[in-house]
Amino acid sequence: MPGVRRRPWLASVLLAAWPMATLAVERCRVVVGSADPPFRYLRQQEAGGLYYELLRAAAARSGWPLEFSEAPAARALLLMQSGEADLMVGPLRRLEREAYLHYSRVTLPAEDKSVYARPGAAPLQRLEQLRGKRYGGGFDELTGLQRVELNDYDSALQMLALGRLDAVVAPQRQARLALARLGLDLREQALGWPGETPYLVLARRSPWLARVAEIERAFDALRQSGEWDRIVARY
Repeated sequence: MPGVRRRPWLASVLLAAWPMATLAVERCRVVVGSADPPFRYLRQQEAGGLYYELLRAAAARSGWPLEFSEAPAARALLLMQSGEADLMVGPLRRLEREAYLHYSRVTLPAEDKSVYARPGAAPLQRLEQLRGKRYGGGFDELTGLQRVELNDYDSALQMLALGRLDAVVAPQRQARLALARLGLDLREQALGWPGETPYLVLARRSPWLARVAEIERAFDALRQSGEWDRIVARY
């Protein structure tokens, strides 16, 4: 009878569709590896800052549901290596990371660096004049610099204001916010340099890697629509 033939066919369609429905509600696990306001931070499970505002805008366009968690920077990379996290924003490109990270073609605003000193300090013309916070890349390869290791930029700027440091190197946007919040009278020097390019990366073990083109196209649309510029201008 026609009714008898339809039942097995209908059941097979429903069973085949079930894994697809499950995949549709799975969330992309974003791990926040460090707090660097105004670029990125996580407060009460709410990710904020320039990088995450751009990411959420692109995810809304691509239909990617996001789930945020926080871990120390080294732990965050281990989560990406094992596939326990899917996505990070902000890592710099390093050859040794490419074994477990896929660097998408999405790049984010760099953390440009500036030098800060007390009022009346002699203008700094070259890096060799600095005593300050450790930085990375070419800065750390220079010889003859005396460095002081600190846990955060607030501490570095406060030590500078107290005369315990001669200068501090810090991300420009972050330092300007900190100076206003702390009420410190310090001067941004002309000496500075552009930061390295940060990337949006996916774990090579993540199922979301197969869909990386979707998020890349969404970021392209952000730029073309002008939404990217409007978001960046707020920072």
